[in-house]
Amino acid sequence: MKRGGLVVLALSGVALSVLISGVLLVYARHEHRTQFRAMQAMIAERDALEVEWGALQLERATTLGYLRIDREARERLGMREPERRDIMFLRLGLLNRLLERSGARAR
Repeated sequence: MKRGGLVVLALSGVALSVLISGVLLVYARHEHRTQFRAMQAMIAERDALEVEWGALQLERATTLGYLRIDREARERLGMREPERRDIMFLRLGLLNRLLERSGARAR
């Protein structure tokens, strides 16, 4: 081959390499953006799950607190839930009259 033909071939090879590297660069950036968006979505999901976890921990602590109070009331103080026959419903007017006799007043 003549020297001019080699130069053309070499320049064609360089141009093809530049074109391929440009296409690969565009593809790599596209992949990066896609992966970044997926990561941002996962971070948002993680944050939402952390908030939910905190709420569940608070709910658990509250429930355990009520259970502990209930157990203490039953075991140490001998308290129990009243039987249905032991429950009385009073109208506010009647309650006020009963309290007035004792010197207090319902709100």
